[in-house]
Amino acid sequence: MTAGAYVHGLVLPPESYDSIEHHVALAPDFGKACVPMGMLLAWCANMQLLSGSIMQAHEQLILRLRFEEANGSELLVACGGELRRDMFNTQGQQFLDVFYPRYMTFFADLFGVEPYSVRENWDNYQRLAQALVRELWGAPARHKANDGWLKRLQHRFFGSKRRVSKDKS
Repeated sequence: MTAGAYVHGLVLPPESYDSIEHHVALAPDFGKACVPMGMLLAWCANMQLLSGSIMQAHEQLILRLRFEEANGSELLVACGGELRRDMFNTQGQQFLDVFYPRYMTFFADLFGVEPYSVRENWDNYQRLAQALVRELWGAPARHKANDGWLKRLQHRFFGSKRRVSKDKS
């Protein structure tokens, strides 16, 4: 949702993407309400999409998160339970302005269950992270399984028509 959007019957202030208070009534408990937003925030931290002030204010927690000793929900709570525009750098803001309106649907579709029933663990984080990277940067170029490294190199430098000839001396 764009900043200032309508979320679950509540209007967010213009500087906010989302708040945990909008999810508590929908989730079985507070911890489960934190999971979707927390996992996104953890990914943003790992992708360096957070603002310098947030990185500095939560430096130890972000370091623990990178070593998988903390989780995104902990970071979300430490940040006051909100996703605000000022928590993100320019690239993070640009991404979330476009992507966040569909994030909860994306999250539920990715895991195939209600968003609040997804377990916050590192396997699920990796699954989400891979999908989010594709959203941020697009899908990686695919090469045929039988393409060798030389063919890919030739294609990159010479295009698809030119071939490197073998010297038959």
